[in-house]
Amino acid sequence: MDSTAGTARRAAPGDGADLPLSYAQQGMWFLERRAGRTRYADPMTFRLVGELDTTALRESIEELARRHEALRTSFPVVDGRPVQRVAPHTAVPLPLTDLAGLPAAQREDAAARFLAEDQRRPFDLARGPLVRAALLRLAPREHIVRITLHHLVSDAWSWWAVLLRELERLYAARRNGRPSPLPPVRTQYGAFVRWQRDWLAGPVYAQHLAHWKRVLADAAPLPPLALARPGALKDERPPRTRWLTFPRPLYDRLRGVARRERVTLFMLLFAAFTRVLRRYVDTDDLLVATRGGFRTRAEFEKAVGFFVNLLPVRTRVPAQGEFRDLLHQVRRDLLEVYAHRDVPFERLTADLGLWRPGYRPAISVCVSFQTTPEVPPALEGLDVTPVDHDPFSPYPLDLGFYEDAGALRALLTHHPGQYDDAAAGRLLDDLHRVLEAVCREPEET
Repeated sequence: MDSTAGTARRAAPGDGADLPLSYAQQGMWFLERRAGRTRYADPMTFRLVGELDTTALRESIEELARRHEALRTSFPVVDGRPVQRVAPHTAVPLPLTDLAGLPAAQREDAAARFLAEDQRRPFDLARGPLVRAALLRLAPREHIVRITLHHLVSDAWSWWAVLLRELERLYAARRNGRPSPLPPVRTQYGAFVRWQRDWLAGPVYAQHLAHWKRVLADAAPLPPLALARPGALKDERPPRTRWLTFPRPLYDRLRGVARRERVTLFMLLFAAFTRVLRRYVDTDDLLVATRGGFRTRAEFEKAVGFFVNLLPVRTRVPAQGEFRDLLHQVRRDLLEVYAHRDVPFERLTADLGLWRPGYRPAISVCVSFQTTPEVPPALEGLDVTPVDHDPFSPYPLDLGFYEDAGALRALLTHHPGQYDDAAAGRLLDDLHRVLEAVCREPEET
């Protein structure tokens, strides 16, 4: 166990004592502290059409903060190290900005400007709160609500599977004058932090570390792709995004190939993108990453907090060769990765010396599959639709795949200082062509 565990005494959930950060939180806290600004805001934004009960909505949001300690957590520095401190209460105001008086043509522009400015508003990690809300009125029966958390206290599962589902039930109850129908929260994030520290101090961790030491021996970071802009690494412009929606016939054929080859759809997509990457580097030894979760234990399923882990994937991708061979190599690689997914990436990089200040980061490309269904909250009496926002990623290239309502989409987040819009478009076009070819191979053989 590292020395950070000693900066806060062991405590039971909610007893008011400080706790250490999880390893994932440590990494994010360090990166944000080094940047000197809020980089990891995590907003949810929805358009509400119908008769909105503003009081019920505000009280429901505050009830979420009352229920979940993560939403009442701040990160002060004690004895030179950050700790988690849970406040007994956190107020979450819901200020209203009324745009209904503007001409119709100007309302959407004004709303977009408001949301962009809100996205840039900083959080004070040391003092908190790390939750805020805002409400825009576009018309008497049309509003936009935004609830923003800092990513240190949330992840996609926390939002889509826990908080928004609870918001549905709380809003219906408040709107009808009933008390909360929700049972008490059984497990708070602090319980996970303690479990992780104890697990890493136990005998099993050495076995997992030995595996990673073997797999990552002499691993080198993926070099910048040939598409990268030279000399622009310090460009501070925010990341940009580009969507690609795959035609339904292609999506269906890809699922058929995955079934036939006994792989998951993500294994197929991951292998295809590594083949694309190989075209733009001069090595067949590719080190990229995917995201995994620490919710491998049932008690953490309904806990709110930051449970995301970065999983390094090292794959040999020859410039030539059968895609089927690459696909089954990726299957083996990913199954091994998943078997050792509980090792925090931040602890792994420290123990194996994968990253040192002044050197190229170990990971520059991340490829993930969003498995959490992104279903907007069903708020009684309202038609609710999501308002898209551009997510932040610390990686120069971050490709996410989404299955939604019978469709397959890819979202490429790219840092324009290193990969401009043309480069991002070319990568997605190449991916589309590779997947088309993948679906033809079985038919031709």
